[in-house]
Amino acid sequence: MTSNPDRRILRSVPDPDDLPELDEIPDVITDPTAPPTAGQGRASLAAGADEPDGWAIDLPDSDDETDLRLDVESGVIVPVDAVEVPTVPGRRGVERRTVTGWLVDVQQADVRPVLPAWVVDNGQRREAARFLARYTWHKARFHAVRFPVYGVRVMARTPRGAGRAVASTWRWVFDAEARPLRHDAVNRNDPKAYLALVRERNARVRVRGVVATVLAVLVVAGGVAVRYAAPWWVQAVTVAVAMVVLAVIGTSHDRPLTDAAAIVPRARRLTAGVVERAFMAAKLASEKDPITFPLPIVRDGAGWRAVLDLPYSTTADQAIRKRDAIAAGLDLDESMVWPERVRGTTGSARRLALWVADEDPFGKPSGTWPLAQRGAVDLFAPFPFGQDPRGRVTSMQLMFTSLVVGAIPRMGKTFAARLPILAAALDPTAELHVYDGKGGQDWRAFEAVAHRIGFGARDDTVTALLDDLRALRADMDRRYDALAALPPNAVPDSKVTREVANRRGLGLHPVVVAIDEFQRFSEHASMGAEIVEHLIDLAKVGPAVGIIVVLATQKPDAVAIPTRLRDVIGTRFALKCMTWQTSDNVLGAGAYSAGYDASRFQRGHKGTGWLLGADDSGAVEEAVTVRTFLADGPAVARVIERARALREGAGLLTGMATGEMPAPPVDRDQVLIDVLGVWPLDEDRLWSSEIVDRLALAHSAYDGWTPDNLAAALKPFGITTRQMQKTIDGERTNRRGITRAAVLDALGDRTELPAPTERRALDDAPDTGDES
Repeated sequence: MTSNPDRRILRSVPDPDDLPELDEIPDVITDPTAPPTAGQGRASLAAGADEPDGWAIDLPDSDDETDLRLDVESGVIVPVDAVEVPTVPGRRGVERRTVTGWLVDVQQADVRPVLPAWVVDNGQRREAARFLARYTWHKARFHAVRFPVYGVRVMARTPRGAGRAVASTWRWVFDAEARPLRHDAVNRNDPKAYLALVRERNARVRVRGVVATVLAVLVVAGGVAVRYAAPWWVQAVTVAVAMVVLAVIGTSHDRPLTDAAAIVPRARRLTAGVVERAFMAAKLASEKDPITFPLPIVRDGAGWRAVLDLPYSTTADQAIRKRDAIAAGLDLDESMVWPERVRGTTGSARRLALWVADEDPFGKPSGTWPLAQRGAVDLFAPFPFGQDPRGRVTSMQLMFTSLVVGAIPRMGKTFAARLPILAAALDPTAELHVYDGKGGQDWRAFEAVAHRIGFGARDDTVTALLDDLRALRADMDRRYDALAALPPNAVPDSKVTREVANRRGLGLHPVVVAIDEFQRFSEHASMGAEIVEHLIDLAKVGPAVGIIVVLATQKPDAVAIPTRLRDVIGTRFALKCMTWQTSDNVLGAGAYSAGYDASRFQRGHKGTGWLLGADDSGAVEEAVTVRTFLADGPAVARVIERARALREGAGLLTGMATGEMPAPPVDRDQVLIDVLGVWPLDEDRLWSSEIVDRLALAHSAYDGWTPDNLAAALKPFGITTRQMQKTIDGERTNRRGITRAAVLDALGDRTELPAPTERRALDDAPDTGDES
């Protein structure tokens, strides 16, 4: 999902009549921590001085062709080096491109690193050193506390150890281990064998007797020397060592002398034989069609990694679907076995990378979100979301996609859904619309940065959400008009770019709509269906113009998130679910058959789920298991405080975060009365554009309404707009509108009608009766 917009000076020659007014295009905001200043990071669309008929986008004031990015440390947009085409030295110092020949093959090969990662990676070395220090300090304290107990055990087991030592020495000297053989010769009445064994026994006894006598003399002599010639501390150490040795000899295997300071997980060496046995047990290979190993099995982090080629008749996807069977063949829990495809030039449809963990990778606490303490985010670039089973950081990019998060309660759904919204908060150009159907404390901190925010599923909040979605849907159409007015080289992929989004005057900045406990809104009796319809359209068409939808629900079924809505959402994250059918409701049909089942997660795996489509492809094959980073309440408060400072510094704090309250929603029943109130008595039909213009002049509540807003408001009453032809200045024109009879029919024979909304003062307003 990484976006790399072309930062070079782009030129084209469109029709000069199609060019927008250049003075209306503002400067780019290059520093989100401070208001823009003249001449700093200017990026204006201007006619070139030498080419008056052409377009020139002068982005950074530099001759270099560079990219810009939002630095996560400082929060400032800075240039980064462009990626160059690899070159190699040629003859006479001339560089030649590595386009054809063996050079490309070498570059595309899966070249293994000279040194392992833990040798060259400072982070891994520091983590290993910290773990060793913590583990050593824990063991030292653990055994120091139990030292008196160990002393008692040593004294109690020393006599038993001395007895065992004497008995073992006696049996060794007199060849007791061969006694059963001599008895067997007697029982078989074999005198020759018996005499041979006796002669061999006598020879052994003579030699062993001499050795035992010499050792006994040395021990006695050493003991006498220590007793009468050595200082007291040597005597004490000698006695202590002797007692410990005898105590160890007298200790049973089921009752060790010291207690275990830590329960060490069962970590077995992964060998080719073990892997072959597991794949044959899973019926993925056989002795006739075995698996092969293109690379040796190596240690990889806290586990083993084996790259293997399956038989020609077996695909890697089949193996991934049989993860449980492979784990059974390895005699491990499936949470420790993680197969994945090997793709690219060095991969194959039958090549599999099998990573086997030493312990459950999700059975330990998740790490703190890396951006919890410092840093900013550029929504056009990936941000850290969690870690995969191998401990590698998994990133997510929110632009040009939408996200749905589903899980049963208490499995980390809200924490997971909050991370991308926190990331959006750290991009000062992003506009946040946050709605929490539960209404607790989880999302309260976002009041400091959100443009629109609402809590609970009361009717006023649901109405506010519906009005907000109507406005966003209308704004989406405006955004496409603004995008179409730009030259094609400014939006090469017909999508908003970072540069275009930074031009605040164009109104194409990112907008993130986050709705937690979505089922409480989608299942609303009177407004739920319309909310879903608006979100379907926003998720379908909105991402290209910077509108992002994030939904979270603890009821991931086809009613809470209809299939029509889920299927247009590009990124999905399923945490623990109760059934595989519920998991498929989040991930999409076919996920279970592909081996991705969120119901298999354990309840201890909080924050762990299947992430699908994070690369903006939407392909089931790209699903990965991720444990999200943790951002608890205090961390959220720190992030929001930093995000508000970024927005205040850039002058981009808007909406309810500044204390500005949205206009009160229009009463649904009042719409018909107000429409009828502005309807001229001599007109039988009006265009929608005429009606919204009249409503805006007459009633402040309708400011900003478009024909789409009017159509959505009239739809629950059974009124649909249709094409109507009217004559304007002698020309017949078609536009969508409604008839007066349809409004009267919708009102019916009501005996009590609401009073018309109070009109705005129109002292200087022109007569709009003939307005088109």
